[in-house]
Amino acid sequence: MGEPGLEEQISEYRKKIDDLDNHIAEQLNKRAEFSLAIRELKQEAKLPILDPQREQEILTRLSVSNRGPLKDKDLQGIYRNLLHHMKNFE
Repeated sequence: MGEPGLEEQISEYRKKIDDLDNHIAEQLNKRAEFSLAIRELKQEAKLPILDPQREQEILTRLSVSNRGPLKDKDLQGIYRNLLHHMKNFE
């Protein structure tokens, strides 16, 4: 077994991660709701659903605001995956 106190610290960090995961899931669902609303508006306006320029703007903005420790390429990979799922969800 590890040192006393270390297991408690690990447990505390895991609790914080669990709380963050719940918050992230909530925010992702809100994002999905906004994506659906945009899709409906685009359909009404007869605009193309996919907007590669917008996707690039998102990735660029995230890189500019990224303070780490995630590397830009890793954060962009996560968001590319997110955007892929949002497109399929829409």
